[in-house]
Amino acid sequence: MPDLDATTTLDRLADHGSYFTVGTGPVPDGTWQPTATLRDPAVRDDLVASTAERMGVTETRVAASTVFFGYAARLWSVAVGSVVVAGRCVSLGDQELLWCNESGSFRLHIRQPRFGGPAELEVLDGQLAPLIDAWRDIVAPGLLWGNAASALRGTGEVLDAEADAITAPLFCDPRLGAALDPESGRRRSCCLFYRTPSGGVCGDCPFPASPLA
Repeated sequence: MPDLDATTTLDRLADHGSYFTVGTGPVPDGTWQPTATLRDPAVRDDLVASTAERMGVTETRVAASTVFFGYAARLWSVAVGSVVVAGRCVSLGDQELLWCNESGSFRLHIRQPRFGGPAELEVLDGQLAPLIDAWRDIVAPGLLWGNAASALRGTGEVLDAEADAITAPLFCDPRLGAALDPESGRRRSCCLFYRTPSGGVCGDCPFPASPLA
């Protein structure tokens, strides 16, 4: 495995698509904030409300689930992807990882990328667990852990077999493992996508068909 620095690692990851993309260097134009602010109720509520309006939904929990899923998918993509590319996880500290959401485009940025701890520490302990705790008053924690587990599995599918040795130990964490049925691999909770105007159920949904059908 080549000896890459964190910036080069992120540059290479971007080839996989927007979920693997993190800007680096001077902060570009836009309203950028540390990702720690996503735990602030006022910031959270504004983001969820704008997402609900864009999606055409009236239920706060549906929009919150969508926002969380997208964010978790981006975190896992960067964390697992950087380990695949460089053998180490890029640091995703909630003060150094910045976010911006304009015109429905959620973007991430790190001024001076560096490598940090293992993916479990960077994503589960440093980002997702405190975010789930901060959002528990608007959406059930079990649903959000289901989103986290489903997003991790999706990241592994994009990166293919190279990611298996990284994702498998992560699913041993009870917070993620308990969110999936060990036999079917389906989630134990629904992400609520069926309650959006486009409706339908996801491939790992516990419902075989939309309850609204």
